[in-house]
Amino acid sequence: MDLRIDPLQTRLAEAVDTALTRTGDVYAELAAIGVPVLGAPQSLGGLGLGLSADIVVNARLGHGLEPLGAYRETVLVLELLEETGVAEPLLKEVLKGQRHATTAGVHTGTGLRVDAEGRLWGDSEHLPAGDFGLVVARATAHDGTTRPYVVSQDPATCAVEAGSLLRLPTVRLHFGGARAEALDLPAERWSRALDAARVRQAAVLLGLADRALAVARSHVNRRVQYGSPLVNLQTVSHGLARLVGESDGWRLLLHEVAWHRDQGRENPADAARLLAVAAEHALLCTRKALQLHGVRGMLAHSTAATAYRLASVEAARMGAPAALWDGATPHPAAPGLTSSR
Repeated sequence: MDLRIDPLQTRLAEAVDTALTRTGDVYAELAAIGVPVLGAPQSLGGLGLGLSADIVVNARLGHGLEPLGAYRETVLVLELLEETGVAEPLLKEVLKGQRHATTAGVHTGTGLRVDAEGRLWGDSEHLPAGDFGLVVARATAHDGTTRPYVVSQDPATCAVEAGSLLRLPTVRLHFGGARAEALDLPAERWSRALDAARVRQAAVLLGLADRALAVARSHVNRRVQYGSPLVNLQTVSHGLARLVGESDGWRLLLHEVAWHRDQGRENPADAARLLAVAAEHALLCTRKALQLHGVRGMLAHSTAATAYRLASVEAARMGAPAALWDGATPHPAAPGLTSSR
């Protein structure tokens, strides 16, 4: 297997970098180059380029300090709803980049519930900021079973509350009797979709780590202390060299896991392990960047501080690293999901 970045991935990375430098709506700029259509299933009208294309997009978003979590949530929902025939008119808007989709209660428990009349009640966790028209919510039904439901965002039954985590924008959805349609999925599709979402999240975190290391390397080469650049101190140069080497290794692992998934040869535990190491590595690199910048790094507008805040939020969005290590085993059939066997 050749783990070198192919020409298509290189051009895609360049296109994402260009979109991030524009002054308009970032989501609109990404839609213009085919995001999220790039990795969306062909049965829904996407290009079906797979996870190998998605990780390139997300790694560059992380490096650009624009994680855009609504994009990853949208791709996850598209994978979950593939070939279900559910909410097709809204899916067309999502594929065009006009609206976003998200999950609620899928990555973390929220206590959402559905009554006997099929209406959803409760509050979501903090979600990435976005214009959501479609929600896949995991909720407990009146009979005690837990399963996923599809909900169309209606202002009358789903209020949106703007919020923040570590000064990063988020939203919470407050469901007050929203009409919910039960979604029956094969357990294998549910597991594969969640694993792919973890790999995309790992790509963002490794992109953040690379940006933090780039900023730290630039700083220690410029910063002169006691008549010599900081990089001449062995404790500084050796520490950064180790992190750079680890980044290269984790990036290769990221592409390997994505490639195996696209070939249908994935190990169900690899996605959780990859996300765990990516989260730990991103936190380590962003902390190192803060440390090396000293007081300058603690300023709210500094790149080092921004990277650290982003890493702190994104590292826990799909579970803390310790929990991911503990759960790095094949997914059991989730309640309310059917097996294709």
